[in-house]
Amino acid sequence: MKMPKSLVIFFALALMLQLTPLSASAKTTAPQVTPSASVSLSAPSPAVGQVGGDVIFDLVFSATSITPGVSGAEVYVGYDPAFVSPLGSPQTTTEILSGFFGTPNVSINEILPAAQCPGGTQPCIHLVLAGTPQTTQTGFAARFHFRGAAEGATCFSILQSSLVNSDGFAVTHTVGAQQCVTFEYAVDVTGLVTRQGVPANPNTGGGTLSCTSVSATGLATPMQTLNTSSTGAFSLANLALDTFTFRASYPGYLAAQKSGVVLSSSQLNLVLTTISLRGGDVNGDGVINILDVGLIISKFGQTGVAVRSASITCSVVDEPADINDDGRINISDLAILSGNWGQVGPITWP
Repeated sequence: MKMPKSLVIFFALALMLQLTPLSASAKTTAPQVTPSASVSLSAPSPAVGQVGGDVIFDLVFSATSITPGVSGAEVYVGYDPAFVSPLGSPQTTTEILSGFFGTPNVSINEILPAAQCPGGTQPCIHLVLAGTPQTTQTGFAARFHFRGAAEGATCFSILQSSLVNSDGFAVTHTVGAQQCVTFEYAVDVTGLVTRQGVPANPNTGGGTLSCTSVSATGLATPMQTLNTSSTGAFSLANLALDTFTFRASYPGYLAAQKSGVVLSSSQLNLVLTTISLRGGDVNGDGVINILDVGLIISKFGQTGVAVRSASITCSVVDEPADINDDGRINISDLAILSGNWGQVGPITWP
């Protein structure tokens, strides 16, 4: 049987397609990288700051397949002077970083009034930087330092930016979103707590004025606790605006307490009156009496006893009968107790 001519042609074409190699255009090729660039701000740190405290954030440049590379930039960063103020002198307000450009050349680094800033509604920081052309690079270019001036939320934004390549032509780029920070009022409370019979310098047995526990508890604020330094100093930072009770305590001593302390925005740094704890409450029941005498007598003459304040971490379980932390239970401890006979704690922290 003779095959039709059309069918012969069909099979011939099919065979040719099977034997013909794929053309160059049909082969798998690497994806093309689209050139891009951007200017943005990093998130402020901390995100929630203290009025009177500092916040920092960075200027970030990014380039991908920019040929010839990005070699210069001009940026205006706006801020609200009702909430923040820039740190540094008008000519050196911004910290220039060795990042995107390596070590850049700085032409302009200044604070401008609102009238000289893009938009004319808020002051700004004006930067002009140049450096080694960057074809593909992401890095920091500058760091901004601001101080909180008022309570509330405020934002920093790029009002205007320009990137140029090494031929002097503009580089199309995107601009990052504004970055915001919230400032709250907080108070730093400092003070000094001494202990009767304990010198500021280490005792023979190793004790110091360290490791006295100081706590702050507000009506609406959870308790915060820390230990004093070897000089008896303490610093409770960033306490919320609230009414607080402060308490200082150490084994073998009557605690001291100061109640009804109102922390307000009118005083962001409060120094409490120095207080000296009274020794002799060996059993910790808040009263200095015959029970405490009995405990000292039962251990009288012991040496090398545990001293909490000799521990760097304050982790040693103290021997409260050694009232003055000299590592010995002797007549000195009885004398301190006798001088405070009948006193009841907590004593008033003036």
